[in-house]
Amino acid sequence: MVKSCCVPGCTTGNALYVKQQKSSGLRNKSLFKPPKNAELFAKWVKAIPRKDKVLSESSYVCELHFEEDDVLIYDETILLDGTVNIIKRIRPLLKTGAVPCIFPNLPFNSTKHNNKRKPPTERFLYIGKNKSKLIPACSDTSEMQCSENINQQFSFQYLKENLNQLEKPDSKWMFELKDDEVELVRWNRGSSKKITISNDLIVKIFFSDIEILFDHIINTILLSMNETNELLKYIHSLIECKGIMTTENNITRRSITCKGYVEIRLGQRGPKSNYCFDCRVARKKMADSLRKKVLKLENKIQEK
Repeated sequence: MVKSCCVPGCTTGNALYVKQQKSSGLRNKSLFKPPKNAELFAKWVKAIPRKDKVLSESSYVCELHFEEDDVLIYDETILLDGTVNIIKRIRPLLKTGAVPCIFPNLPFNSTKHNNKRKPPTERFLYIGKNKSKLIPACSDTSEMQCSENINQQFSFQYLKENLNQLEKPDSKWMFELKDDEVELVRWNRGSSKKITISNDLIVKIFFSDIEILFDHIINTILLSMNETNELLKYIHSLIECKGIMTTENNITRRSITCKGYVEIRLGQRGPKSNYCFDCRVARKKMADSLRKKVLKLENKIQEK
């Protein structure tokens, strides 16, 4: 049975969506089953009412309809030295008590038309141990004023004029000014890492001229020089994935689900892998297949 989101107007999980995500190299959004708790289940039903179909225990709702903080993507563990070890979950988990509340494409087959909350079009950067350190807390009444103050303090023009304040992780990083963007580039033995910051302070990341999509960086707007430095350090710490293999034409073959990079875990010891988990699995399968073919060929030769 194909799993798809039951929210009206949402395409997550259908055949076309899966095909588009696969061709773009993006992961499918997570789907969550309604809670077994009767009271919480009733809240879900009330949150996404629809005339043509009633929410059931076998239905699914995708992560796009929940607050960002309600979907747990990372596990955080405090180590003995006090540092926080952040590891990405294989499957995102829904926070206990979460109720769907974001419905950007709600059609008129639903009885709910006045959405109290619109889907976010911008996300702020979270790289570090404490999210609250990056974005000053704002009350509901002063949120707009706080946002305006932040934008006044940091702008594209300010970034261009103070580019020399950025801390280069090593001497191979170069900063280039352009009319409508700033480029932070690191070249190393035929590969490169590049961060582009547009004139509206939106970030894009490239490894060897291929754009890398990070769940927590997509549509990110930088708010300060400190955040820009944190981003630079984070990208510097990543290792570009070498893929499954490189062909004679110098084309790198990768797993369909390859993220393009390898993230070093805090406290990790020993040699660092140059391959992401999915490419390592694919390489092992390819090596096993090749080994079987060689053994089969050797057996045929011995039989003769």
